[in-house]
Order: sequence, then C-alpha cells, then structure tokens
Amino acid sequence: MDDFHVVTYKNSKLQLAPKYGCNPNILILNGQKVLDGNETEELLKEDYICKGDFLAPFPNRVCDGIYTFEGETYQLYPNETARGHALHGFLMKKACELVSQDERAESTVAVFRTTFIKGEFQGYPFDLEMTLTFTLKETALDIEITAKNTGTTNAPYGIGWHPYLTAGKKIDDCKLRIPAKKIMEVRTDKELIPTGKLLENEFGPELKTIGATQLDTCFTDLVDHTVKFENIELWMEESMQYFQSYTPEERLSIAVEPMSCAPDAFNNGLGLITLEPGKSISHQFGIRLV
Repeated sequence: MDDFHVVTYKNSKLQLAPKYGCNPNILILNGQKVLDGNETEELLKEDYICKGDFLAPFPNRVCDGIYTFEGETYQLYPNETARGHALHGFLMKKACELVSQDERAESTVAVFRTTFIKGEFQGYPFDLEMTLTFTLKETALDIEITAKNTGTTNAPYGIGWHPYLTAGKKIDDCKLRIPAKKIMEVRTDKELIPTGKLLENEFGPELKTIGATQLDTCFTDLVDHTVKFENIELWMEESMQYFQSYTPEERLSIAVEPMSCAPDAFNNGLGLITLEPGKSISHQFGIRLV
C-alpha cells in the first residue's frame, strides 16, 4: 500500500494516508491551504495530538478506558497515558483500501473501506465495517462515514473528526465563531471528563477575535451546525450535536472537532449509538471556503 493517496479537482488537492485510517493530512481548496496536518509518515507516526484523525468507534475520551454496555463491563486500552483514559478510538490505526475513485463534472469522489474485527482491539469485541467517502470540490471537501455492524450483537458506536484549521498565521489574530450556547463542565482540566453539568459558552456564539483564549472544550446546545474560522467553515449534519475545540501550544492552528456524541459517551450515554446487527449509520461533515 502506498503511503499516501492524492485526490485532485481543478485547483484543489486532498492527500490521504490510507494506512492511518485515511487521515487527510493535506487539504488545499482553490489554492488555499486549510488544514495543518502531518504531511509525512514520520510526523504521522510521532503525532500525539491526533491531527486530522478520524475518531471511531468513539471520539474523545472514555474515562479510565472502562465502560459497561448491555450488562457487560469492558476495559479499553488506556492510550492517553497522561490521564489514564482511552482516547479517540481505533480508526486511525486501521489501514483502508480504495474502493473507487470517480472524476465528475463538479467533484472528484474517492471511497475507502476498512473493518474492525471482534477481538482486534482490547475492550471492543464488536465487528464493524467502515466506509469513508471523500467528495472534493473546487472550494469544499465533503466527508461521509458509514458504519455497518457486521457482527451478531449490538455494538456501541460514535464518530468524530479531528482537523486542525489554519489561516497561515497565529490563531490569536484570527476570528472564530462558535455556534453553541453551552459547554460541558469537566471534573478537572487534568481529567477532562464531563460532570453532566452544562455551563454558559463564555466565548459566545458571535464571530470574534480569538486573542489569548485557550480551549480544550466540548460545546453543545448548538445555535446551528457551522463553525467559522476566518474564511473557512466546518459544517456537520444536525445529528451531530457536539464538537470539541482545542488550541495547541504553538497556536498556529485550531482543532475544531465534529462529534456524534459527547466525551465519555460510552458511560454517560450522551449521543451514544447502539448499532444493531446488520444495520448501518452514516454521518456527514466537511470543510468549505466562504
């Protein structure tokens, strides 16, 4: 398998890393670089802040990696060593195979597929088939991720994406709109596990300069489903009621992460999907220039 797969349409380019869950590590829309990604395999291997990763079968954290589903308790591998939680699922560890690629009048569409096999990952004894569809347009990238339960028992499921948006300058000087009324209170900054209480979004839902704002925050109670950062919009379908935003230390980009469920959803059930045998579910989200 090649290290990277390139999709182009007019003056736009998408580079994917199929060996790493189809991580979109380069995205250029109409000549503008919009993602701060790990552009080499070495950077992908070393990355600890999950730039560009797709997050399944759960986004964000599962507290201590322990959860109970339909009467059975499971222990996920606690890969977030600093906090002892399970973080961001397993899709970024899965190789994906190209199913098809079609050049169309207004886009290029590439479809990839991978599977989770029962027993492959500690604490998740369920079978899933994952299909990732990328539609690259002149000024937009649309993504659809479909999960199908190919096993014989119900499976817990959630999906998210972890892109870092860049405007080619420090985010302190950039404008951001966060369309949410509430944030999820967490136990401590160290643990980042929701308490169940919602707090006011002090940043506010209007477009404003980021300045010195620091975020590692889950937003909900959405006004709409589009986050704006400079001339870049990240959108997600209405079924996705949560997103996380994170400001890295170097402040050259900002993570805006659409999620189908809340942090620790395998325990608190907020947005958690119970996927029945033979059933599929799809989620759409993407990035566009405005």
